[in-house]
Amino acid sequence: MTIVMLGIGLLFTYVLADSVGRWDQSVNEWIADQRSSVGNDTTGFATSAVNTGPAVAIAAVITVVLGLRHRWREAAFVVLALVLEVTVFLSVTFAVARPRPDVVRMNSTPTTSSFPSGHTAAATVLLIGVAVVVFWCTSRRTVRAACLTTAVLLIVLVAIGRVYRGLHHPTDVVAGALLGLVCLWISAYATAVLWPQKSFRNDRTAGMTDHRSAIRGEASDNRRSGGAFGQDAPGWADPAA
Repeated sequence: MTIVMLGIGLLFTYVLADSVGRWDQSVNEWIADQRSSVGNDTTGFATSAVNTGPAVAIAAVITVVLGLRHRWREAAFVVLALVLEVTVFLSVTFAVARPRPDVVRMNSTPTTSSFPSGHTAAATVLLIGVAVVVFWCTSRRTVRAACLTTAVLLIVLVAIGRVYRGLHHPTDVVAGALLGLVCLWISAYATAVLWPQKSFRNDRTAGMTDHRSAIRGEASDNRRSGGAFGQDAPGWADPAA
């Protein structure tokens, strides 16, 4: 995954600088011209919510809550995905060294380069990760849909905010979101191998099947032995006797 992200970053930064890079810059300049007080406040909150400190705190809270509920697989899923994201991000960003957008920046610039967007990647891991955990823990469609919709909207807000504030190119935030999704997929696969378990739906279906089988077996036994409505029942008499 690190090699793939390195390849994409180097491609955008050097090989496609006159095509993709020029398009990125045109979008950056257009968005910078649309800045307003409302946009400044909204994007400022969104981008600060997934800074390193808050992101680690959110991950810690999620892990503790899941641990208290003995949801070890789900807790490991979130932690592993976040560790993967941070590892790949730090490996790629210093190697690619893509310059930040050439517009006025509304935040202090971190030491990392522009590609990929670590904030967008972290937001994707945390928010989609929580949505996946909810999918594993409940079968209620309204709850699942609400969590997934909220997660997607917040990720989009963070991604747009990073471009709006002049900190990333559009392709940086797209790459960050893809990085987060891949980390989640790898983590889900790894935790499924370490903690194999059936899905809620499969468990429920299996329980219903066992219940129906038990009823059929009991009815069959009653027919063979007379049962509650057969020869053993009180007051039953053979009409041929």
